[in-house]
Amino acid sequence: MTTLRNDSRNRQLFMTRFPKGEAGPGDFEVREAPMPEPKDGEVLVEIQYLSVDAALRLIMRDSKDFLFRVQPGDLVRGGVAGKVVESRNPKFKQGDYVTGGLGVQNYAVSDGTGLEKVDTSIAPLPQWLGGMGVSGLTAYFAVTEECKPGPGHTMVVNGAAGAVGSIAGQIGRIMGARVIGITGSDEKARWLTDELGFDVAINYKKGDLYEQLVEAAPDRINSIFDNVGGDILNESLRWIALRGTVLLCGSTSQYTQEKMEGPSNYIWLGTMRARMQGFVVYDYADKFAAAQQQLAAWVKDGKLVMRENIVDGDVGDFPDVFQRLYHGENRGKMVIRLPAATA
Repeated sequence: MTTLRNDSRNRQLFMTRFPKGEAGPGDFEVREAPMPEPKDGEVLVEIQYLSVDAALRLIMRDSKDFLFRVQPGDLVRGGVAGKVVESRNPKFKQGDYVTGGLGVQNYAVSDGTGLEKVDTSIAPLPQWLGGMGVSGLTAYFAVTEECKPGPGHTMVVNGAAGAVGSIAGQIGRIMGARVIGITGSDEKARWLTDELGFDVAINYKKGDLYEQLVEAAPDRINSIFDNVGGDILNESLRWIALRGTVLLCGSTSQYTQEKMEGPSNYIWLGTMRARMQGFVVYDYADKFAAAQQQLAAWVKDGKLVMRENIVDGDVGDFPDVFQRLYHGENRGKMVIRLPAATA
């Protein structure tokens, strides 16, 4: 692939207005800026892959509810993977591959804060944005530390074909649980069962979801790994087991809504003495390295499949790919491979 290293300009994506509903191309614009130059203590990173995450829409709203927001005129936030092409920081050298939240652009300067060196001999570079990155770590700790499935345990994963859900369901199976995935197409359902080893996959767009859950889990659901919220979570709550766990890892159905709505079937939490709790992966930051070693070992042993949905493009393609994510066009982690990609 060609490289942009000799280009004297840096393409960057900015948000121009608060989106209404789904964010689309009209909410963004590409601007060109001079090539950034690192100062003492800084590094210049050539960005090769852009992470495309549904949760970005959550902070792109005209609301003070969130501490970290993207507002009109801001560079669009986003995780990236790339290569250090110039270093004036002793902790990094030229040629190091790194990940970090450097935003949607071709090049970025960083003082090293939040920048993580990655080993591409263990996993390919884009995988460090997916299964080996925040998505995989979220799945790992949410399942192993909170849901804690095992033999005799039934776990339901909402948004099961996404970056987090696809990993979470497989970890549940590794731990001995019966895993039911909920997704939005027959094609994705077949992928979950045939390639990822889910015991059952339900297409929520076909038939009554509650009835399908009752049929798939006659002894009720011990844990619900929720990435979606909305009606799917609401129907799942009706079949929670005694002292079951509902883990809120995401709520993609609500991110585009001006007014978010919670579940009305919460009464079943009281009846079944179940618990519902939020989850943020950064609570486990001191255990990330050990978790990544375990994830890599499972992949090597053939127990875990990590899937990146890689789209070739550039900075200006981000809005379109982001919209495609909301239309359910991904299987696994959605990533944009930039022209500079070499790994």
